Amino acid sequence: MTKIIGIIGGMGPLASVDLQEKIIKNTRADIDADHLHVITDCNTQIPDRTAAILEGGRDALPKLVESAKRLERAGAEVILIACNTAHYYLEDLKKEVGIPFISLIESSVITAKKRGIKKLSILSTTASYMMGLYQEVCLDYGIDYLDHDEDDFQLLMEIIYAVKSGDLHRKPQEMRAFLQKEVARGSEAFILGCSELPIYFAHNDMGVEVLDSTLCLARSAIVYAGGQLL
Repeated sequence: MTKIIGIIGGMGPLASVDLQEKIIKNTRADIDADHLHVITDCNTQIPDRTAAILEGGRDALPKLVESAKRLERAGAEVILIACNTAHYYLEDLKKEVGIPFISLIESSVITAKKRGIKKLSILSTTASYMMGLYQEVCLDYGIDYLDHDEDDFQLLMEIIYAVKSGDLHRKPQEMRAFLQKEVARGSEAFILGCSELPIYFAHNDMGVEVLDSTLCLARSAIVYAGGQLL
């Protein structure tokens, strides 16, 4: 018996589609009925998470709760959040609904651990990094990570918001230079710790080993929901 997957999406819309597509493409199926039942709430009105957390912007939690409850009413039996930074609110969200969540962040770090990676570079929004969302889980699993400076985050944030606007090719040369700097500092792999970054990396050859957080979540969800992995 399989479980119905619910996705809190819209942060941004391309990231929601990317997660659902990866669930489909990583499920072993011969016919429609072999695929999992997925309900996506692409709620583009959830306030910007970075602005809410770091800049005193409008709180994102109420809209996230609305989406979670909407998915629960629709029959979802497990919830995924198609946004790394929104995991800042995960513990509060768990209190609002009676169904479990699968953490994108923990799924990614567990994948790194299984691959034997000892030192990571975490590519994320400034808010995710400042709140230690990945760092805390990395420490739990005995994985070291590199710190970034303000210029690094300025580049990452520019690229993340470019993807949200539909620009999938912003500053590839600058990004390659940044990644090579991180490799020189000892990074064995890069966690794509913002849901826009897997989309960017799919359209720009960066030549480094990455851990696609969206893919890690998709594969964890397939297993949890009773599907068959490819």
